[in-house]
Amino acid sequence: MGCLSRIGCIVVLAVGGVAAYWLYGDRLPSVLSRAASGAASRVTDAATKASERLDSSQGARIASENDAARRTERAKRENAIVWARLTPAGSAGREAIARLSRRKGPAYVSLRAPELAGLLASGMAKALPRSASQTEVAIVDAQLLLRSVVDVRDVAGNGALRRLLGVALDGRDTLRLAGTLDLVRPGLAEYRVREVRIKGITVPPRLIPSLIDAMRRAVGADSLPSDAFPIPLPKAVADVRVANGKVTLYKAVVP
Repeated sequence: MGCLSRIGCIVVLAVGGVAAYWLYGDRLPSVLSRAASGAASRVTDAATKASERLDSSQGARIASENDAARRTERAKRENAIVWARLTPAGSAGREAIARLSRRKGPAYVSLRAPELAGLLASGMAKALPRSASQTEVAIVDAQLLLRSVVDVRDVAGNGALRRLLGVALDGRDTLRLAGTLDLVRPGLAEYRVREVRIKGITVPPRLIPSLIDAMRRAVGADSLPSDAFPIPLPKAVADVRVANGKVTLYKAVVP
């Protein structure tokens, strides 16, 4: 009986491992690391509560300090991100493209989030759900971040995420995306989404393509990978690079 019990446990662990790898793929080590960190925090909290039972004043103080430290660290990371609202009225990005398009203009232009926001505004408005509002963009290292308030039902689609969210589908919430920006051809770039967060849930990577497919509405998206949004760009742009908190657009060769 003990042997059968051990075999059953091994089968359960194996199935769980396969399911985790299917959902998270190459990101499984980082996911496990975050899970381990969360478990360590919970162990610390449990120890603090035990301490609180032994010494109510000290235990409560330690728990409060630990919680405050975690909130401060999260706030510090978030406050370091510079967000810019996507608005067609933004002119800085268009001015940079105008310089790039001139025959004797610069070979490249580098854009921070405020300049990029004006450039991406019209394209993202067509790609995101119609319910999207207050859309903002940020650049962190080599990643392009985007957040927007949406109707959750527009994001969940009809697959696993809808089943996961269940009754939480009602209402609006902030959708947060992180990914890369690359040129597909003159006039078109793709925003490859690597991370998605909605309703406090970090969506497993394997579910991202179905989620993006449920959201994107732009004509011509069928030619792109299933995890990508189409981003129209001026044909004067020959290449795109995202690094060090900037997006650099390289000029096409003018014959």
